[in-house]
Amino acid sequence: MTSAAPAQQHARPADTAVPLLDVSELQIELITDAGVVRAVDGVSFRIGRGETVTIIGESGSGKSTTAMGVLGLLPADLAVLSGAVRFGGTDVVADPDAIRAVRGRTVSLIPQDPMTALSPVHTIGRQLTEAVRLRRPGLSRAAARERAVELLDQVRIPRPAAQLATYPHQLSGGMLQRVLIGIALAGEPELLVADEPTSALDVTVQAGILDILLELQERTRIGILMITHDLGVARLVSDRIHVMRDGRFVESGEVEAIVDAPTHDYTRMLLSAVPRLGPWDEEPAAGGPGAPAGGTTPGGRR
Repeated sequence: MTSAAPAQQHARPADTAVPLLDVSELQIELITDAGVVRAVDGVSFRIGRGETVTIIGESGSGKSTTAMGVLGLLPADLAVLSGAVRFGGTDVVADPDAIRAVRGRTVSLIPQDPMTALSPVHTIGRQLTEAVRLRRPGLSRAAARERAVELLDQVRIPRPAAQLATYPHQLSGGMLQRVLIGIALAGEPELLVADEPTSALDVTVQAGILDILLELQERTRIGILMITHDLGVARLVSDRIHVMRDGRFVESGEVEAIVDAPTHDYTRMLLSAVPRLGPWDEEPAAGGPGAPAGGTTPGGRR
């Protein structure tokens, strides 16, 4: 379902001269029991400071595999990567060990399912302060706790200090997603990879999460790689959209061009699947489907 609109997005100047992320001809082959599957087939894209670039497609199209490959989170014995993935000037495909210095610092992940992404046996405070101290090892416990409260406040969690003592099962899905955003921000990244960050949430909660991300971007000029199957989400947050099918980009462009004037049949099919509100107060034609006996409407009007 298309998400409710968050606060209006303002135009964001983007620095595309030195991209935060530069992906060139990325191919990902997965080794399966049935043989080698090319899950991602030669995709290229860039993300500059202050930009949101969205990869959209159906389940199984390769969009999440692309994100996990960029982050170096695919099993080394089951995935073979080729092409180039550059953070700044560092190609983490050519030098896989280099991703360790990037992940959690230059780039952070907001995972897909907030209900399963956190440890159920540790408090929110412990998980968040651990993320803070990984980024700032010299912080005292009290300073790390203070930073954790600041992050929860930043993602609009009410009574942030009190929430540190809660366990994940005590919070709603929307609150857990905010916690995950806070954990991602603990690494002070320049780029966020948001893998379906609203797919498990209801429409009104989705709007709040998207609003937090847009506000964060306006304030810090962080870059965002958004992975979603929801064109409503893509339309609200994106600067550019890449439409993915069977591991390839079938159409790419500025958000207005993709949404208003798509050129590929698959993109048009995705757009046609977006629910649209129709006229709700029309009177059915006399004798037509839904017309009550006598030609009156349910409200008694003729």
